[in-house]
Amino acid sequence: MTDKSADKELQAAFANGLPNGKAMGAMVDFHIDILNAKTGQTIGTADRFSQMLTRVIPLPKDITSMPAHWGAFRYNETTKKMEFVPAKSVQIDGVRYVMISSYSNSVYVVVDYAASFTDVQKHWAKSWVEQAAAKGLVEGVGSGRYNPDKAVTRAEFAAMLVRALGRSAANVGSAAPYEDVRPDAWYFGAVGAAKELGLLDFASGNRFKPDQPLTREEMASMLAAAMVVQEAPITKETVSLDGYMDIARVDASYREDVRLMVKYRIMTGTSEDTFNPKGETTRAQAAIVFIRMLRQLGMID
Repeated sequence: MTDKSADKELQAAFANGLPNGKAMGAMVDFHIDILNAKTGQTIGTADRFSQMLTRVIPLPKDITSMPAHWGAFRYNETTKKMEFVPAKSVQIDGVRYVMISSYSNSVYVVVDYAASFTDVQKHWAKSWVEQAAAKGLVEGVGSGRYNPDKAVTRAEFAAMLVRALGRSAANVGSAAPYEDVRPDAWYFGAVGAAKELGLLDFASGNRFKPDQPLTREEMASMLAAAMVVQEAPITKETVSLDGYMDIARVDASYREDVRLMVKYRIMTGTSEDTFNPKGETTRAQAAIVFIRMLRQLGMID
């Protein structure tokens, strides 16, 4: 581990990406050198892994509790930006630590980040949106706004979900995952990664329709697939969906996915007796399900 807090490039990325954020300790570079056992010389590095590894960062002794809104961030050397990584806080012998889970070595920093948006202050999802933004799961649309009721497209949700799982879209091949996903599209890598992970089974055929709003039953399909990818322990206990008056409108291929989301309360109805399976997923709903899913998976506090 190396303290990189004085690095000008990192400082710029922090200031640009996390305005008003306060680093809770050092920017720590985790790296693994591969050595020749006989000569002791470095012959390579281990930077990427097939499974998540846990990195433990001790926080300064004067930090005895975590702020209401905090997140752990990884510096992406390709994009030159700070990005979400799953993390949980623990206290051991009076010292506060943050346990970061990641598929790659990089520079990590824990941040006290009270993100807020002018257009969610009276919105029903205010606390969820602010939590998700503080962790880097979602971003605003500019000018201090989040636009919580705007529909989320299939491409946007795919990119968000890949990021939420701590996965990288950088190593996707050049072959287009669908004929309507162009290599020059901003979402090309994310959609390719989502397809490789098995998150896009709802998209049949050769077209993904990336700009089409994601329906709530399609969101349930993607989130259920994500839980399978993360090998979530799923109990055999079942729940009834009969309380939703419109549950018959759920496509048969999505019914068990919807049941799983309701069972773990990752998704609930849009009202007490309405699930609205064909309704468009909103940016507020996306923020909520990411927090709930990652907590259910034990990836964040």
